[in-house]
Amino acid sequence: MSDTQVRPDFYTCQYCGSRITGTTLAIEDDERLVVIEGILQILAVPDGHQVITPERRCYAPHLGASMALALRLNGVRAVFPGTEAVKAAEGLRTAQDADERGPWVLSPVQLDALTRAMDVRNTVLPSTSRQQPALATEIRDAHARSRRTQSA
Repeated sequence: MSDTQVRPDFYTCQYCGSRITGTTLAIEDDERLVVIEGILQILAVPDGHQVITPERRCYAPHLGASMALALRLNGVRAVFPGTEAVKAAEGLRTAQDADERGPWVLSPVQLDALTRAMDVRNTVLPSTSRQQPALATEIRDAHARSRRTQSA
């Protein structure tokens, strides 16, 4: 399936030309339709997790730099509140190194670690806050949704 859409949730196959709508596919509440490299796929999204869909390959290195700085500073000042958060930050950094394209399905703990890392990097290097504003907004919105889901 192509990511070229005639209207929202309307997909056309690049090869055979057949068309399908997002409502035609039977997906569960914890699944999302995503287009990855031109292929329509069903992505499992566990309860409380959020999907971050990068639009550019530069997003992973940008976030990885934030994570690396926050992890390095964590030994000097407590950036992350505990061992679970540090492990989440390390795991997220590794996952982004392995998959630059995404989409990334992030747990509430990972989103918290990521927003903390972004805050640290923005404090230490203020110019970085202007580098990827759309991505930062998407992550902060996902973090807020995740927190609302947890408290509900």
